[in-house]
Amino acid sequence: MTVSVFDYEGELLACAQGDRSAFHALYHQEAGAMRALALAMLGDEALADTVLLEAFTLIWHNAAGYSAGIGTARAWIYSILRYRALDHQRQLRAQGNTSAEQLPLPTLSLHPERPSGAVRHVLASLPAPQLDALLYAYLHGGNAARIADQLDRSEPDIDASIETVLTHIDEAVHA
Repeated sequence: MTVSVFDYEGELLACAQGDRSAFHALYHQEAGAMRALALAMLGDEALADTVLLEAFTLIWHNAAGYSAGIGTARAWIYSILRYRALDHQRQLRAQGNTSAEQLPLPTLSLHPERPSGAVRHVLASLPAPQLDALLYAYLHGGNAARIADQLDRSEPDIDASIETVLTHIDEAVHA
């Protein structure tokens, strides 16, 4: 069985040169997962679709700005989506709407016994309170005080949880 590996960096470089087929390939490769992330962050299908459209528009227009020195091409496109979604969350909070923060955190099906990468292994090994703090920080952004309020925990506990998780991830990546 042949496994095809998608070349995110190559497709982004082609997008930077105006290659529409590369853009379509990138879209078809990641749009479903990116929409799922936007929906998990925002809890609204129409808004998730808006964020997805905004993210891919930014990807197309800024592909030439991608540099492998800042991280992987796939991480770069997801960071664009995440920052667009966080911006929409801030706008909703400013309007008094905090419904996205009330969404239940997603359940990750991670199994530490399956070889699937260092970061995935670390995430699978985390106790629920640490994983919840990390998921909330990633999906909803914000400071430790707001995360503590949403998860009904203390601010120092949230700070410690996130610091511990990031240390474990850093150690796993650099091992």
